[in-house]
Amino acid sequence: MNLPVVIDITLGLVFIYLILSLLASEIQELIATFLQWRAKHLKNSIELLLAGGSETEESDFTKARNLVEILYNDPLINTLNQQAKRKVEQLRGNAKNIDKKALKEKQSGPSYLPSEIFTITLLDTLKIPQLINYAKNHNEESKNNLHIVLASYKQLKQGINNPESESYKIIKKVYGDIDEDFKNFVNEDLSDDVPDNLIKSLAAITQRSRIKIDDLAEEMNQFKNEVETWFDRSMDRASGVYKRNAKGVAILIGISIAVLTNTDTFHLVSRLSQDSVIRSTIVQSASERIDYIKDLEGRKEIEILLRNASIPIGWQNINQQFEQKSGNVLLIRSWQVFRLICGWIISGLAIAMGAPFWFDILNKVINVRNAGPKPTAYTKDQPSQK
Repeated sequence: MNLPVVIDITLGLVFIYLILSLLASEIQELIATFLQWRAKHLKNSIELLLAGGSETEESDFTKARNLVEILYNDPLINTLNQQAKRKVEQLRGNAKNIDKKALKEKQSGPSYLPSEIFTITLLDTLKIPQLINYAKNHNEESKNNLHIVLASYKQLKQGINNPESESYKIIKKVYGDIDEDFKNFVNEDLSDDVPDNLIKSLAAITQRSRIKIDDLAEEMNQFKNEVETWFDRSMDRASGVYKRNAKGVAILIGISIAVLTNTDTFHLVSRLSQDSVIRSTIVQSASERIDYIKDLEGRKEIEILLRNASIPIGWQNINQQFEQKSGNVLLIRSWQVFRLICGWIISGLAIAMGAPFWFDILNKVINVRNAGPKPTAYTKDQPSQK
């Protein structure tokens, strides 16, 4: 087998993997949209962030879940949620009897949340701006110290109604004289579902990011920026977890497609190496239509060409995969079944690599095969320039 044939076989394999990878990507995207995987993963990641990590006590997790529900009902985030709902409704648009109530229950929220919206919503929900304004206007000592305002946050609910408690003394030290309006504000507007670890995290952020400025409002702006950075870094880690989980799903989908379409890599290599007609047809399709592979109509034309060329995938090839050979029938059949399963697994793993991966490989293989750019075609209306 000479080098050009090896390159053509490689090109044929890559092209077939690319077509099936596009199919797998579409299936995975439909499943992810229908089941709202991204939205649910984002919501769980935010709950974990607010709770303080995976080793947090169950009580903090409960508070974090309740707090996230409050955040998701905020108009800023709820608007993004409505956009996500429309996507699901479009996906289910062919069904006339859509259960709106069930749709609302299954919809967990937006699949993406900008850090600035999260920060504004979180701080407004915790009533941090109102507490800062009260401290700034009633206590000179707290005027330029955002850290002590946040560090004393958990003392508010504990001691606001008990003047004899140690918590009340801390509150008075931070906010000055406690009037009835402030008591009503703490009792009615502050949420009970605030994890202790969240307040510790926010207080630590203010301590690390504190800068020497004379205005508490400027320090608050700096604090917001730091909270946005804290959220972005956490979501970057959450995105990595989602990608790893998605890769596992992609492998399952890839193997399923390989089994359903009977895409056996060993059989593909065998047929492509033996049948020059199939090999040349696939190579020609890959070379001529590489620029249109992402276009839906172009993919349909490619699929028609491949069907007409009797591409060696599908269950119609099962007799060739289990061709009769002399020798121990049981041993031969066992080996053929084992090889078929291994061929499916290899094909499934290849399909799971994704269309962008095979698209790049296909371009490189075509460049190697053509040994340079494709020559320009000239017509009578556009003669060659010598």
